[in-house]
Amino acid sequence: MTGTPEPSHSAHSDTDPTEKSTRPAWTRIAGVAPLALAIIAVIAATVCVVVFGVRAYDVYANQYPAQQTRDDATQAAEQAVLNVTTIDPTDLDGFKKRAEASLTGKAKEEVLGGKDGSVLDMLSQAGPEAAKLSARLVRSAPTEVNPDEKKAKALVYVVTTLERPGQPGVDETRGFDVSMVKDGDLWKAENLLGLEGIAYADAGQAGNGQAPAPAPGGGN
Repeated sequence: MTGTPEPSHSAHSDTDPTEKSTRPAWTRIAGVAPLALAIIAVIAATVCVVVFGVRAYDVYANQYPAQQTRDDATQAAEQAVLNVTTIDPTDLDGFKKRAEASLTGKAKEEVLGGKDGSVLDMLSQAGPEAAKLSARLVRSAPTEVNPDEKKAKALVYVVTTLERPGQPGVDETRGFDVSMVKDGDLWKAENLLGLEGIAYADAGQAGNGQAPAPAPGGGN
């Protein structure tokens, strides 16, 4: 018979059932993957921001105040020790001003109490011919820091030089355990504990059998 032949079903014209099922799926995955990756990136960035924020807050709210307290209190402790171990018998007013700027509480009472036994009183009795004491900082280190109570402690070591007229200076290393407290806007020493005793000799009176006046140093 003549007529139009029916189209034959060739393997090349047929679509593989597996391809039909997998191609759309991969297409969907390819379309969703960038979105998923973007969401993950946003989440990761958010987590980083939160972690950084927590750390920044900890530094600002906790670590920085403690560090600032430590640094300020230690520097003030150094200055307090230098102020009370620098004594020129001819300038007791200068010594008093420096001590007042650096001391408070018990330390101030012991050094500037204005009563018998205070360092200033002993220096006044020793007179302008007494030995001169100077000091230079060797090292220091904070031992306790309490930003909330505005208190701190530090160890301060200085080399003191005792100078008598006509004699070479005598150097000695001295250590102090200094208790600091914030007095208004300033850090001041409320207690100065000498780790070794300092003998403040009066060159003009030593030969008269009188006891030398002690150099500044707080009690316990």
